[in-house]
Amino acid sequence: MSLSLSGSASEQGVIQGGWYPWRPYQYLEEINFDRRQLTGLDVQLFREVFEKELGFILKLPQVTWNIHQEDIRQGIRDVAGGAFATPQRERYAYFSTPYRSEDIILISRRSEPNAVAMLKPEVFKTSFLDSNLRLGVVSGYYYGEEIDTFIADPSNQRRWTSAGSHLENIQNLIKGRVDLVPIDRLVGGNLLWEESLNRELIAGNNYIFSGPIVALFSRASTSPELVTAFDQAMQRIKDDGRYNRIVRDYLFPSLLGMTAGQPWFFALETIGTAAFAFSGVLLAWKDRFSIFGALVLASLPAFGGGILRDLIANAGQVAVLQSTHNLIIVIALVLLSHITMRLPKLRGIPRLLSKTHFGENAIQALDAIGLATFTVTGVIVAVEEQCYPLLLWGPVFSAMTGAGGAIIRDVVRGDASHPTLRRELYAEISLLWGLVLAVFISLYANSNNIYPGPISLAVLVTTLGCLFTRLFAIHYKIKASSFMQRM
Repeated sequence: MSLSLSGSASEQGVIQGGWYPWRPYQYLEEINFDRRQLTGLDVQLFREVFEKELGFILKLPQVTWNIHQEDIRQGIRDVAGGAFATPQRERYAYFSTPYRSEDIILISRRSEPNAVAMLKPEVFKTSFLDSNLRLGVVSGYYYGEEIDTFIADPSNQRRWTSAGSHLENIQNLIKGRVDLVPIDRLVGGNLLWEESLNRELIAGNNYIFSGPIVALFSRASTSPELVTAFDQAMQRIKDDGRYNRIVRDYLFPSLLGMTAGQPWFFALETIGTAAFAFSGVLLAWKDRFSIFGALVLASLPAFGGGILRDLIANAGQVAVLQSTHNLIIVIALVLLSHITMRLPKLRGIPRLLSKTHFGENAIQALDAIGLATFTVTGVIVAVEEQCYPLLLWGPVFSAMTGAGGAIIRDVVRGDASHPTLRRELYAEISLLWGLVLAVFISLYANSNNIYPGPISLAVLVTTLGCLFTRLFAIHYKIKASSFMQRM
């Protein structure tokens, strides 16, 4: 398909655009230690439309959003993605048909109660103007009519600060230069997650502004025919499923990562790691292992499955190396258990546990908690590493993460019965609930509007469902059927 550009700012057959750090829409992804590539939801959609569908060469050098807008005005650049349609922009740009939507939320420091109260849209709209709180914005960005009017008023000049990027804006918030930062929900959630800022900053749950997102085409260098061709090509990739695949690849890792970065999931993961580790401690005590042996048995269910999963997925760095938090939990739990059980007043506890069979029941219950927590992690990794088809690799990585470490532990113990492989309904439960979460993600990717709330709920339901299914199987002694068993 051949389309000409109306101005001289662009070479024939070349579309001049730009990008700015704006994960998950536009960002640099590390390929290896010395190589990075430009990617993101908007980047991949534009490549699919301009290069594969329309036959253009798409050039995307890095540029700030404010300069990008000025270049669109002058015809130096032809297109900009991820923009709200406003009357001001209509003077210098054509608008495509909306291809996604964005929600603008507020972020504040947790230590500032007055600012935290403003995170609720109804409070912000009625009380912000009369407060002394300061706003941080990105140059050239649109946050809705209310904030736009506030910024345009000269009397408010000292109450807002402009930044060149969203990261700089967040840094101004951390340093106390501003009190509130409006930002796209996913971009803000990503920044809090990637920079580990959830303990210091808090994001609002509800948006203060929401609207459709369009591509801007320079009136000085493009034509309405190009915009029409863009819209038609975008519709084609929606019809054949490519749009949904790109959405799943770039939005869901962020949504799942935001969920995994929440304090409640962090607590859940900590409990799961501790539960797996303590089950190993009880087995080490039961089989009379050394301290080092206890450390091995405690570490394997907590890390073994995840390491195996990351190697198969060819992850850039195995999860256990990215944070020392879980490793410290395992080491501390082993040492604390060893010291505690050697105290004179507590030496009789192991004998009492053996008589009441409490140890065996505790091992099964703790394993169930760890299994449930790590089942979700397996699906998250499958989505992040773009393992296809998700309905296959999601459940496989769930079982590998949730049950793989416990299976390796039993092999190391020399347990000839291998309960996790022979008689226990264990990995099968992780497979089942991993499939449930993978199906939800696949179906939700087809939705026009994607929000973090349903994702968080799906993660919670999967975790609790896996836990209670395993406890139900333990309580009612439901066993896995034997392979090729004679009828």
